[in-house]
Amino acid sequence: MILAPIEDRTVRVAVRRAALPEEDVSHRMATVQEALRFGYPRLLVCWAADQKRLRGELPLRQQGVPVLAIGEPTLRGWEDAWEADGLAISRIDDSALRLRSLMEKAAGGSEWVDGVFSDLTHILGRGLPPELRGFSRRVLEFPLRYSSLAALGEAFGLSPGALKARFRRRELPSPFRYLRWFRLLTVAHVLSDPRETTLTASHRFGFASDGNFCRWVQAAAGMTPSSLRHWNGRLLLLVRLVEDCLSNGYLDAWESLGGLFLRQVA
Repeated sequence: MILAPIEDRTVRVAVRRAALPEEDVSHRMATVQEALRFGYPRLLVCWAADQKRLRGELPLRQQGVPVLAIGEPTLRGWEDAWEADGLAISRIDDSALRLRSLMEKAAGGSEWVDGVFSDLTHILGRGLPPELRGFSRRVLEFPLRYSSLAALGEAFGLSPGALKARFRRRELPSPFRYLRWFRLLTVAHVLSDPRETTLTASHRFGFASDGNFCRWVQAAAGMTPSSLRHWNGRLLLLVRLVEDCLSNGYLDAWESLGGLFLRQVA
């Protein structure tokens, strides 16, 4: 997830084209604030002139969220380089390529999300389809926002019914089952931090109380929250996810979704 509270439309387009097609890019300040409090963004992109103000305004719960500040001199340098090189691509695409390099260096990747993908790849013996990565990354990085099929479908212009129908036609398990498993993996990640209590974790996932949160975890995972604090609990979740939803040719069916969960950029 990339956060980019920037007003300039051209820069916004460049950021979206530079980001991974499997991740969200958010510009609205309210969403940026919520993501910093409850999610796991891998980078904040801002104007250099706004950097000091944003540090004072934004709830940087995780001080480790890297920040990439872009100034007018940088943009002018890109434009001059594009005109001098005479590249056959458009100026905005050229800027996006240059910005992508800066973003990847600044962000360094979402270590724990990439770790989930790496572990699943190891268990499955093959890479994950891009559509599955697009579905799961959103849930893993922002579980509060993607707590229901309605929220997930809204991001891609689909009703819950239409989303279920896409999966049913491909003989895939319900998208709700995938949503549940990836939310549970995020629970395991949150609780791996000994500073997190079930109360603070419940707020991150949108539960009204830690009691409701603990009951949901027990019912959905068949495990207590305390058992998910340890690496073996997380490993058991991964194995159960694979057995339930990623075997029997299901990965091939995911690949037939045709980029449904990949961000489209005009």
